[in-house]
Amino acid sequence: MLKLLRYNKKRLQKYIDKFDGQTINGILITESGLLAAAHLGGVGSVKKWFRTGKVKKDGNGIKITSYMERFSGYNLYL
Repeated sequence: MLKLLRYNKKRLQKYIDKFDGQTINGILITESGLLAAAHLGGVGSVKKWFRTGKVKKDGNGIKITSYMERFSGYNLYL
């Protein structure tokens, strides 16, 4: 799990650096929220959301933005 989080963080680092702490489409962007969304919906889905605003759902039908909100603001030591 830790290895996957570090890998996803590396792939999303420019988005984390640029948007952490900002609110986009009513969602507070945080590192932990983005990594949760990437873990459950894929890094590509997170990047696409930033580019287009399109919200993908995971295999359980839950929107990646729900994960961004639910797991926002956790301290990560990666």
